Amino acid sequence: MRQGGDQCYLESDDYKAYKEIEEQIGLCTPEQAWAMYYVSTGMVRENITLAVMEHIGRGNRALLLEFPDLVRGEGRDEPGALASNWPLLRRHRG
Repeated sequence: MRQGGDQCYLESDDYKAYKEIEEQIGLCTPEQAWAMYYVSTGMVRENITLAVMEHIGRGNRALLLEFPDLVRGEGRDEPGALASNWPLLRRHRG
């Protein structure tokens, strides 16, 4: 039953929007990613945050330097101060 729910999510508009943003973050410069984040609000900003965190997790050091507040604190298993304030991140972790 869980697989069906996962499949529905993978086909949802929210997931498609996230994947488009994630792809765009991978193609732009860190400065452009920051500009996208700065001018966005709501779900778009949350998706940008998650996409940046995903790319940082994959080893994108340039994004790491541009978004230091999204990194996990050393010795902690929690995200940085900025990331911990995002409801979407809390939803994914919970």
